[in-house]
Amino acid sequence: MNETFNVEEFLKVIRENFKLIIGLMILGGLIATAITVFLIEPKYRANTQVLVSQSQTQDTITNTDIQASLQLVNTYSDIIKSPSILEEVSENLDLKYGTVGLSSMVDVSSQNQSQVLNISVTDPSPYKAEKIVNELAEVFQKKIPKIMNVDNVSILAKAETGENPQPISPKPALNIGLGIILGALIGLALSLLRNILDKRVSTEEDVQKYLELPVMGTVAEFK
Repeated sequence: MNETFNVEEFLKVIRENFKLIIGLMILGGLIATAITVFLIEPKYRANTQVLVSQSQTQDTITNTDIQASLQLVNTYSDIIKSPSILEEVSENLDLKYGTVGLSSMVDVSSQNQSQVLNISVTDPSPYKAEKIVNELAEVFQKKIPKIMNVDNVSILAKAETGENPQPISPKPALNIGLGIILGALIGLALSLLRNILDKRVSTEEDVQKYLELPVMGTVAEFK
């Protein structure tokens, strides 16, 4: 009985405060929209791929060569984000970022047991992201023979920005949805708080609930 009563009471609170809850949901959605449009800077991502293979001077590929290349993938991921590589990229493109700032824009990843490195750069400008990631791949390919004494890196695909690049963030639908949900939760919290603090006895049910007394009669409301 107590569980049913609690559910009924909860639904009653929602009905009595329906306009408040809906209003806060709309307000939450509008605030989230404003923040997304005016305060959050869009970010774009450009991607390129490089292949770590056997030495280009070799005519045949052995399983040992492939395993050696796989072991180098993690090392090469660190080299791509090393200061020596990033400094040259920054100088070549005359960037305002230091090596630390540029490193935070770069992400290097690879699939398990893959010789392919995926390099991505995130920037507020899609065209700048494209230039940086392509330059990064070229500088890396050029400097590897000097660093590792082996020429085994080739660029598989360069980044290309389309006519209508789409930002990876922010995500308007997600942000607006979260704003609406947050507004609903605030509305429910305020409604429940108001119901708890309101100790007025205004209905027959309130008399029986709070005073535990039988109702002998009621007085009609005159307007």
